[in-house]
Amino acid sequence: MGSFAKATNAQANGDDVTFMLETGGVKRQFEISGDALRRHFGAADGTGSELLRAFEQARGQIEALGKKAQWVPSEGVIKLGEGDFGEDGEANPPLPERKGASKA
Repeated sequence: MGSFAKATNAQANGDDVTFMLETGGVKRQFEISGDALRRHFGAADGTGSELLRAFEQARGQIEALGKKAQWVPSEGVIKLGEGDFGEDGEANPPLPERKGASKA
């Protein structure tokens, strides 16, 4: 496990990676879909090791999206999916109506 995964307590959970990220001084729980990790960050398959490797590569984009998400109201897990990242892998701005972004 890489340094970003360790720092965020990232874990592969099925076809997703769950992690904690501090946004606006508050630790919040996030989940990024395996689809997003495969499509935008090069995960070769849905194995935990591949998803976590891609998660490490996506560090900058995930941190940028997490910072923007501090304004998204959420009591639960903030789900990140393919639609949260542009074709270039850069984070799209999260809008309040996207707080439960789908994995499609």
